[in-house]
Formats: sequence, C-alpha cells, structure tokens
Amino acid sequence: MKIIWNMRFKMFLAALVINVLGIIFAMLLFYYYATEHFYSEYATSIYERIFIGAKNADLGFQKIYRMTLDISFDVKIAELVNQNDFSQLAIRLKEYREKNFLSDDIYCYVPAKKILVRSEEYNSVQKLDDKTATAWHKIIERQAGLRPLFAENILSPAPKKVFIYKAKVDGAQAYITTQISERGLYYTYLDDISTADSSLLVMFDSAGNVVSQSRSLDEKNISVLLNEVRQKNTKLSLTLAGEEFFGTFAEMPFSHCVVLLLVNNKKIYGKITFMQILSVLGVIFILLLSTFFIYVLSAKLNEPVENLAKAMQDVGRGKFSLRVKVEGNDEIGYLADRFNHMLNHMETLVDNLANEKLLKRQAELNALQYQIRPHFIYNTLNSIRFAAMIQGAKNIGELLANFIELLQVSTNREGEFGTLAEEISTLRKYIALQEFRLMNSFAVDFNLAQESLSCRVPRLILQPFVENSILHAPSPEKTFCRIVVSSELRGNELVISVTDDGKGMTPEVLENLSAKPSDKKTHGGFSGIGVANVKERLQLYCGDAGKVICESDGKSYTKILIVLPAEVMS
Repeated sequence: MKIIWNMRFKMFLAALVINVLGIIFAMLLFYYYATEHFYSEYATSIYERIFIGAKNADLGFQKIYRMTLDISFDVKIAELVNQNDFSQLAIRLKEYREKNFLSDDIYCYVPAKKILVRSEEYNSVQKLDDKTATAWHKIIERQAGLRPLFAENILSPAPKKVFIYKAKVDGAQAYITTQISERGLYYTYLDDISTADSSLLVMFDSAGNVVSQSRSLDEKNISVLLNEVRQKNTKLSLTLAGEEFFGTFAEMPFSHCVVLLLVNNKKIYGKITFMQILSVLGVIFILLLSTFFIYVLSAKLNEPVENLAKAMQDVGRGKFSLRVKVEGNDEIGYLADRFNHMLNHMETLVDNLANEKLLKRQAELNALQYQIRPHFIYNTLNSIRFAAMIQGAKNIGELLANFIELLQVSTNREGEFGTLAEEISTLRKYIALQEFRLMNSFAVDFNLAQESLSCRVPRLILQPFVENSILHAPSPEKTFCRIVVSSELRGNELVISVTDDGKGMTPEVLENLSAKPSDKKTHGGFSGIGVANVKERLQLYCGDAGKVICESDGKSYTKILIVLPAEVMS
C-alpha cells in the first residue's frame, strides 16, 4: 500500500502544481490582456472623439482660408481700395463676415496710406500711427500658406488671441486678413470633447506653440506633452502635476495643428482594481474545485497504471509472452493496447536478432573475400606483364602496366581526391591504351596552367569526357579527331576543359549527359553513364560550386567545361 499511496500522491501533487501554475498564468495573461484591451478600447473612443473635433476645426480653418482668398480676388474689393471708398469697403467686408459665423473680424490694410478698414459698423475705418502700423505689418507678414498664424490682435479694442489668414488683394496694394478667435474656435469645436472634469485638452500649432487649452499648464508640463506628440506616440501615458493621465492626439492635415486629449486614470484604476478582486476570487474557486477533481481522477487512473507497471516488471524479467488486459477506449486503454503491440514487436525482434547475427558473420566473410580478389587480379596481371617483358614484348608490357595502374586507381577507396597533376598522369596512361587500340584516329594535346596542377580534384574526373571524344567524335567524313585538355585558374575557381573538333553532339545527346545513370538513354552507341557519374560526384563533393557545362554545335566541335573550387592539396 505504501507504493500505491506514493504513486497516487505524486500524481495528485504533480497535477495540482501544474493546474495551479496554469491557473495563475491564465489569470495573469487575462489580467494583462484585459487591461490592455480596456486601455485600447478606451483610447480608441477618445481618439474618435478628438478626431471628429479636430476634423471639424480643420474644416473651419479651411473655410476661413478660402473665404480670405475669395475676398482677395474680389474685383469689387480692388475697385473700392483703388477709389479710396473705404466706407463701402467696410460694408463689403461685413457681408463676407456674415457668411461665415467662425470669422471674428475681417481687415483690409492699405500700407501706403496706413489705413485699416474693418468689417465693423462702428469705427470701421482707422488711420494707424506709425508704431501700430509697423507692428501690424510685421504680424501679418509672418502668415503664409495654409497654416494659420496664432498671434495677439493688437488692433482689437480688447486685445485677444486670434488665428490669422492673410492674402494680398489682387489688383490693389492692400492686404486682407481674416481673424478667428481662439476662444470662439475652442467653444465651437473642442469644448464638447473636453467637458469632463477629469479630462485635459491642449491644442498646438505647427510650430509647437500652445494655442488653446482647457486648463492652464506650466511650461514643464507643456514641454512633456509636446515631446510625446513629436515622438508620434498615439497612445499616451504620462504624469502631469502629480496626476496620471492617458490619452491620444489627432493632427489636422490642412492647418497642421495638433489636438491632444488626456483623461485622468483614477476612474480606470478603480475598474481595474475591481477586475483584480474578481480574478482572485475566481482563481480561489477554480483551485478548490480542480483540487477535488484531480484527487478523484488520480485515484481512478492509478489502478490501470499500476497494472501496467507490474506487467513491465514481469517483462523486464524476460516474460515476453505476457499480455495486459485492455480496459476501455480511453488513453489508458490505448496505452495498454500499444504495450501489447510493443511486446509482439519485441518477440519478433528477438527472433530476428539471431538471424541477423548469422547474416553479419556471412557478410564479414564475404568482405574478407572481396579484399583478396583485387589483390589476386593485380598479382596475376603483373605476372603476365613480367612474362611479356621477358619474351621481348615491351609494348605489351607497357600497356599492361598502364592498365594495372588504371585498375588500381579505379578500385582504390582510400582516397577520393588527388592533385590535377596525378589526374593528368592517370589520363595519359588511359590515352596510351586507347592509342594502341585505335591507331591514327585521334591525338590529344595538353594546355595546362602550371599553378593549377597542385589543385585538388576528384579522381577519374577527366577520363569519361576524353573517352567520349575518342570513341564518338570521329565520323565517316572526318576519321581523325584532335582533342585538347586545358586547365586554368579563374579567381577562386579551377576550370578544366576537354575540347574536340569532331562531329559534335545532337541536342538529344546533350540532354542525355544531364540524366542520372538509371535514366540514361543510348544514342548511336553513346552512353552518358560516366559523365552523369562525374556530375553527381561533383554535386556531392562541391555542392553548387561544382558544375559541368556541355557545349556543341552538332557538327564541328564539342566542349566540356568542369568548374570546381580551386583548393591546393597539401
């Protein structure tokens, strides 16, 4: 019973720990993402509010700008300025002001006469003194383009902050300026989105100056807000005057002003605290409930697992004929069925193991015999060679010597690579054999760069290509063929070429050179097995750096290029 209790306890404790960790992780994940989602949704609602207000304010700027241009191109305005009929000019300006409720006032300033005409019924025409005229002229000179100028209207009876648009009257030496009151703009478009006591609205112009705000802020706080806007942080979270805020801002594409709205975090923190309390209570409830179910489940799972453990102990003692009773279609039943399947497989493996030992012994004996056969062939051929030399058949002896060396190179497995010089030496012996067999049908020239001879190349890489030129390049029309074997270094590459002036190769034969040995086709006695073997070995040894390029016009030449990395063999 002690073993059973220990297993149950361990199973229960492990499941409980995993469950608790999973619940805590899920709670933290839920809390984090729920808070993030809440902030995101709240920030989205704030942005929608501020976007609508900013869009409407920007449309107001746009209308005032267009009205300013309309006035500047009004022919009647130019005529009244040139005729010095300033009283009628004031009436004309008043008509324009009444068309747009946002317009606070419209001025027409004539610099030459220092006359200011206003769209007001009282004191509509004024003669400015030199100081006032100079100051006003400097103010309106600062405004240009679509961006309004935020400045103090020094000509108003009660100085106030206004947004100014300016345009030169077409056909007259005068300037039209249209003013929008800062307070008028705020209460028309922005007041509704900042009515809550816990919110803060600030509007910056294109130069980064505060032009409107719902509450007065010091320069330090304004600098913090401006820095956030310049960093393009659309979701803001910062502390101002000891209070925590979060919010967002919207840019006005026409006037290039920025409206920023912040909301105090106190209300949100209260909701988040409530969410935390609910999360903790939920975790406690789920933990208690899961503890009960885990205990019951561990007790239920223990019995079939114990049966499996006992069966495994018996199998460990060599009882491979034992089988476990499969109960149910659940995971434990599946495990028991797989255990029985494993026992069946183990019995089969044990039977096969004895057979494999016999096969392995036979393979070792065969390997020893294969080692003896090449050695026997070399000794026999050497005996024939020495007999030919003794009897005076020197040519036959030399041919046998060349053939023996070629046979040793082709059957040697100790080294897959050699130098290009060694490969050329082997190739010369092969050529000597073929010259004896095919007299006066070909000639081979070598054009080898001295620095390339020490480069590392796979063994028997040239013989298949030279063999193809010797056997297939001659034709009935041209019975003699000249073959040139060249080598050179091109940067980090070794380039070897085999060129003949024979009958060339047809497209079908060229295609056959790229086929695998198992897919080879024969064209007029030509087989691409050796060439394909070289290409596959280059791919294995060098990867994409090893290439075989075949060229032919099908009638007068064939050229094979072998490209591989230039590596000096130590």
